[in-house]
Amino acid sequence: MEIRQARNEDYPKIVQLQLENTPERLSAAERQQGFIVSQMDEAQLEAINQALGILVAVDGAQLAAFVCMAPAAMQPRHPVVDAMLATFARQQFGGKSLEQQRVFVYGPVCIGREWRGKGLLQQLFAAVKTYAQADYDTGAAFINDRNPHSLAAHVQGLKMTALTPFSCGQDTFQLVVFPTADNR
Repeated sequence: MEIRQARNEDYPKIVQLQLENTPERLSAAERQQGFIVSQMDEAQLEAINQALGILVAVDGAQLAAFVCMAPAAMQPRHPVVDAMLATFARQQFGGKSLEQQRVFVYGPVCIGREWRGKGLLQQLFAAVKTYAQADYDTGAAFINDRNPHSLAAHVQGLKMTALTPFSCGQDTFQLVVFPTADNR
């Protein structure tokens, strides 16, 4: 398994993997294993990859997984990101408000079905921390309350810290954060 920054030729595979894992394409049982709500196209992926980065896990010729990372200030932003960022002044992590830290947005992350449960999320997460730690103190992600599998994978599995939830539209999201350096 190779973990590296995405290349142009990876974008169609990323689009396909996210499409295969949207709630509309999954059965109720499959949604219990997690889902992805993003619908990014290749131009959006290129913008994210250029702004900070997309890491991919490649198994031979197959794209096994991807994770996006974007600067908090990146525009345009999804309304959920704006709602999350609006809470930063009152969110504390590591003794400081998130507003006082160098924060990047982690996610979405998606792992293909055949690679789940094999430690790939942990490998991607370690690569994310290494990739971002020179320029960022903290990674922040939002997880829809309708996706408890993802919340458990990130809080229990990766030891991210859940902060105060927030709402956007009719949905409630959990804000989870992590230090990029392990000495915090």
